[in-house]
Amino acid sequence: MDLSAQIPLLQEQSRQGHGLLRRSRTAIATADPVLLASWTLWFEGQGPLVAACTSEDDCLGNIQSHAATLLLCTDLLESGSGISLVRRALAVQPELKVLILLHRPIARTILNAIEAGCHGICAVQSAGTGAVAAALTAVDSDGQYLDPLISGVLHHSRLPSSGQSLPLQELTMREEDVLRGLCRGMSNEAIANDLVVSIETVKSHVSSLLRKLAAKDRTAAVVTAFREGLVQVPARPPRWT
Repeated sequence: MDLSAQIPLLQEQSRQGHGLLRRSRTAIATADPVLLASWTLWFEGQGPLVAACTSEDDCLGNIQSHAATLLLCTDLLESGSGISLVRRALAVQPELKVLILLHRPIARTILNAIEAGCHGICAVQSAGTGAVAAALTAVDSDGQYLDPLISGVLHHSRLPSSGQSLPLQELTMREEDVLRGLCRGMSNEAIANDLVVSIETVKSHVSSLLRKLAAKDRTAAVVTAFREGLVQVPARPPRWT
């Protein structure tokens, strides 16, 4: 992938930072030294970075001792795993916001990350394209975020059926439009712009979708949509499925 033409945009995004980072006490955890260094530099001028770790236990200890409010991690750590870290961290810090980057985003790993309680899930392959900033924006405003690449993997995966027969006829056309947006990894704002409606209207449709799909949050709604075949599958699957 050649991102040369996007260098000015990526540099500007790095300089701008993000409101969620400025308001949060952040812990980062990854086995990738390049990613660890770049994230650490990203926090210059942002909110306090309270931990930069490569192991599950070290990061968990820092989250507890420094009362972290945001966790950025990858699934691969030098010791332990990112998904296990998320489970343990949320058990002791339920209000913690979590964004995880997956090195090999296969369906099983994605579903494990969702079950663990991750608020945002991205592919590491998307890290240099502004996906992390987009995820932080969505998590800050909507609560959950799935990278479009992650959504693409779920599109093409054979997810086990729930055995339920969903009342498809009860979804309005606009609710189906919003559901497709969620499955494409779009934020409420992006869906509103795409459909030319207000963000409040999108939020109302999302609430209705969660009720009709018996989903606890928008991420669960996406999984249900893929599992029950409520959305069309793109022509080509991502190369790592």
